Amino acid sequence: MRKYILYFLVIVLVTMSSCKDEKVIAAFGFMNEKLEESNQVLTVRNETQQQVLDASILKDPEKYQPLKDRSDKVNRITSDFYNYLEDVKDKIYEGYLEKGESREQYEKLATSDFVDKMFFIGDEPTAEGQEFVNRINRFKIDIASALGRGFASISSLVNARFRTQTIIGKKGESIPWLNLKFKGFPAITSITNISQMQTDIKLIQSELLLSMISGEFERELAMRNFIGIVQLNKNAYLEGERVRGKILLGRYDTSVTPENAYVNGIKIDEKFLSEGEVNLEFIANSIGEHPLTGVFTVMEEGEPVQIRFNSSYSVIRKYRYDGNNPEDPAPVVSGSPTRKPVPVPKEPIPAFDETKVKLEGTIKDQFGYLTLSKRSLSTYPIGALHYETNKKYKAVSFSIKIEGASPVHVKGNKLDARARKAIQRLRKGQRIKIFDIKVVSSSGGRLNNIEPIVIKIK
Repeated sequence: MRKYILYFLVIVLVTMSSCKDEKVIAAFGFMNEKLEESNQVLTVRNETQQQVLDASILKDPEKYQPLKDRSDKVNRITSDFYNYLEDVKDKIYEGYLEKGESREQYEKLATSDFVDKMFFIGDEPTAEGQEFVNRINRFKIDIASALGRGFASISSLVNARFRTQTIIGKKGESIPWLNLKFKGFPAITSITNISQMQTDIKLIQSELLLSMISGEFERELAMRNFIGIVQLNKNAYLEGERVRGKILLGRYDTSVTPENAYVNGIKIDEKFLSEGEVNLEFIANSIGEHPLTGVFTVMEEGEPVQIRFNSSYSVIRKYRYDGNNPEDPAPVVSGSPTRKPVPVPKEPIPAFDETKVKLEGTIKDQFGYLTLSKRSLSTYPIGALHYETNKKYKAVSFSIKIEGASPVHVKGNKLDARARKAIQRLRKGQRIKIFDIKVVSSSGGRLNNIEPIVIKIK
């Protein structure tokens, strides 16, 4: 609320800024003082938020370090621009005040002559004036580049607060932004405008840190929240028929191209990889239900991130009708009743060491990042899956973690009374992590090499 009051007062004072009345000049001086005080408060707040982010990195480096790297880039850009603006303000003060004079002598900052000479030659910008505009525009470009994808709201805020486009006046004339904001105004008005820009910089830093700490960025973009979706051109196929379809990112994004993909343990040729998808084309296997499980890899922040998928397809027998009894079809393969079906070899299932590979934690055979109701979470069994072979395991124990609460350990493969009581307190949108999942191996031993499940409550 405070920042909106400041904006309102700035607008009111700007409309009065052409007046050289001492009270108006003093009012701009007081406003500048308030802005500079606000900047100091925001600096302290941002430092505190940065400490919170740093603490989060120590707890979970894999998750937060990429955000920290991005935050550091933004901080360097904003600090450089903030200091540049401070240097511009210092130069304006030096143009009006003697060395050692108090900057609160606002009556000496009531004219525009020094600022006009610094920024303009007639109605055209000087080299220094053009550099001022260029630095603002470069700041917007550098921030957008440092933020990258996933911070659309912050980028919009930067563009809104640092507009330098030419303005169309009441008579239809074009007025350059620099002229509109700085030409002919008292020096204290220009100083206050620049202080407001510095406040905007601090607010942008604050919004960015808050979005990182709260997980807003993770919810908006993070590739680890994506799922792989198998999309076939139909649900059932005839023996020997060609199966076609796609594997899509859960949030379809054509700017991301998979680096590689494995389906049922077989690597997909690169020619089938394209923007945001993996194209499928293979011969349907023998009659029955067949798994389509695997993983494809995309790059995020220069690091590979695996997107897993789990689906299936059906193969049915071919039929022909003899024209007499359509309800009693006779089986036929490839259009000939006398032709024998050509056996299609099953895809080889690669051998794997259960103790060394990573298994996927599952709830009702779903894995990764899921959205479930509290009732479903309380009912569905917990298990594990080897996605390349579709081998399933039943959990013998697991733990659940709710933010702000101690972990709850559960024996068996479903939530017990204590765990169900804990999740009843969850609100819509909150998340629960199911981890430390243990299952029984084929040889009877215990396996704990299992990826956790993250569930968002709907």
